Amino acid sequence: MAAQPVTGASPVTFISEDTLTLNAGKQYQIPLPLILYDPAASPPADLSLWPEFSKLAAADQALAQILVATLVNQGVLSTVTPA
Repeated sequence: MAAQPVTGASPVTFISEDTLTLNAGKQYQIPLPLILYDPAASPPADLSLWPEFSKLAAADQALAQILVATLVNQGVLSTVTPA
């Protein structure tokens, strides 16, 4: 299965836990159209379309990917099946 876009009620928001830089406590929002999800991939959440992703510390990148995967698993976000 190829990565699919996700849909939901609002952007995914998280607070940076990176204590090694001045980003600790900074709030980020990931627009849903920039999130791709493939349950067969590792990690299943592909956030590379979001420009801020590459600027995050590795710990925050992992945090964001885990958060998106958790939201999909809980049904808060759903994958969009192409028509």
